[in-house]
Amino acid sequence: MDQGRVTVSYARALLQWASENSVEEEVYEQSAYLVTLLKNPEFAQLLTSPMINASKRAKTIQAIVSKATPKLARFVSLVQKNKREKQLTGMMLSFQKLYREQKGIIRTHVESPTELSPSSKMGIKQFIGNSFKKDVELEFSFNPSLIGGFVLTIEDNMLDKSVKGELEKLRKKLMGIAQ
Repeated sequence: MDQGRVTVSYARALLQWASENSVEEEVYEQSAYLVTLLKNPEFAQLLTSPMINASKRAKTIQAIVSKATPKLARFVSLVQKNKREKQLTGMMLSFQKLYREQKGIIRTHVESPTELSPSSKMGIKQFIGNSFKKDVELEFSFNPSLIGGFVLTIEDNMLDKSVKGELEKLRKKLMGIAQ
């Protein structure tokens, strides 16, 4: 079985369990925290290190996960038992995607050169929600190197309307002409 199918299978099973136990929202929130934890190099090393005794590693990971994401502790234990630790991040990301699809949520990210006002953020959220007829999970960040404009990412699609992006497009066109 390839890794993509494995991660989706585990994610579906987790979503089904969460639905049956009416804890989908809690599991969704905790899955985001677990992904953040898995991105920590020290935790990732603990998760997969062959240098640490397997039972000691399992106990340590369970202790951390039980405190940080209690709804996911049994799931992580099952993943460890089946020796699928390296695929845990993929499982969590697949779970999040399935959850958003089930709940009609669209994930978006706006990157701008300055911090946006609360009214601007609300306006963007309402515009996207009305355009797609879905609930919006919106994340904002700022990047001064954009100079002006914005970069909008909706699910896996990116719209770069920043000054930096437009200058890069112009540079590529000019390089194409000069060659």
